[in-house]
Amino acid sequence: MKIEMLIKNHDKIYNATNLLQGEIIIEKSILGSCGKLVCSIIRDGNVQFVEGNQIQFFADNKLFFSGWIMKKTRTSKQIITVTAYDQFFYLIKNKDTYVYYNKKASELIQMIANDYGLETGAICDTVWQIPQRIEEGQTLWDMINTALHLTQKETAKEYFFYDECGKLTLKQKSDMVQNVVLQCDGSIQDYVYTTDISEDTYNGVQLFQAGRLETEKLSYRDEKQEEIKKWGRLLYYQRVDHRLTQYDLKAIGDTILLQKCRVKKNLILKQISGEVMLIPGNSIFIELPELAEISLKGMYVIEKCVYHFFNGGYQSDFYIRMEESN
Repeated sequence: MKIEMLIKNHDKIYNATNLLQGEIIIEKSILGSCGKLVCSIIRDGNVQFVEGNQIQFFADNKLFFSGWIMKKTRTSKQIITVTAYDQFFYLIKNKDTYVYYNKKASELIQMIANDYGLETGAICDTVWQIPQRIEEGQTLWDMINTALHLTQKETAKEYFFYDECGKLTLKQKSDMVQNVVLQCDGSIQDYVYTTDISEDTYNGVQLFQAGRLETEKLSYRDEKQEEIKKWGRLLYYQRVDHRLTQYDLKAIGDTILLQKCRVKKNLILKQISGEVMLIPGNSIFIELPELAEISLKGMYVIEKCVYHFFNGGYQSDFYIRMEESN
């Protein structure tokens, strides 16, 4: 595989391909984290770059990553390890306040991008208008993520938002299905399957309301007794607005238990190789007939990819959402 690394410093573009040492690692995700590139460059005195410079990585003459150098680490052997992030960095880093009415999630994305000078690519029309939102002191990504969740709840359509090679992109899940099959026939060299109740699993919920004197009182509590017998008591605590009714509190509690009263499952498909470069958001067919206590067979979403480029080739690790795609 042919690779190329370009760095733009002011008005000058340097080709750093021949100075690369070791593997180049690129991470992409639809989980609300920055796209990331990490590589090592031999300092030769000619290729000059500093923090904030744009860096682009090409694979087989196609742009695969575009971002900005945010961190440099130099050793005594004059090898510089570079860490770069894509535009998502600015959505996560910056906080602001927005008040908007009758605006689509896609329109909110375009508005924020325009305000912050971020480049957009394909932004699909999310159709449904959010009646009113007051977002105070939130990160730009949190505002967008909230808008997408509200849209999904109202329309039952899921959207994936990410940086595609230097352009913020929004696509509907159904438009990212790929005709690809992965199974233990050589296409998957290994996998790691983890089940966990230690980090984000709860079998009870407690909601506290703060009154006018800011004294909290327990207003709602619900528990799943069967799961408490199996795991011990794991209570989720949340402070909520004092104006919420019991109906509102029950709806919040039910949603929390629906999402968190489960064994969390993670699947990483390791060392995928081949000609097709899949990206997070793609739905693919996976078949693992002897995966622990379950047999995996169906369409699944890739949530995160880690790409390793080395010696003219590449391999990928795919982090899979453990829920079948419809």
